[in-house]
Amino acid sequence: MTLLLDTHALLGAVASPDELSERVRGLVLDRANTLVVSSASAWEIATKHRLGRLPTAEVLLSAFADHLGELGADELPISIRHALAAGAFASPHRDPIDRMLAAQALLEGLPLVSRDPIFAEFPVEILW
Repeated sequence: MTLLLDTHALLGAVASPDELSERVRGLVLDRANTLVVSSASAWEIATKHRLGRLPTAEVLLSAFADHLGELGADELPISIRHALAAGAFASPHRDPIDRMLAAQALLEGLPLVSRDPIFAEFPVEILW
């Protein structure tokens, strides 16, 4: 199974797996699954770190690709197709990162690993 990790799921998988649900922890640790991380998550982590909202993220940011490699995760770049879909959702939710993750999950046919209830507004499968 291929899984798209929400930013908080990525942070949990890298830094504090105990914060993940038992189900998600099992899915993340199962090397039979393919994990993908959106470029939008790197953008979100870098932005929140710059703003002081994720002060401990410097370790992750300084070796982002290495951490993805340790997880066995692949990068999911943002395409024009993703951007157009994110902008076109009828949902009033304004967070561009959430909209992008939902668009990528939808267009790539991937379940989104997230505990965020906002994703119920989008036509995507959520795992937690």
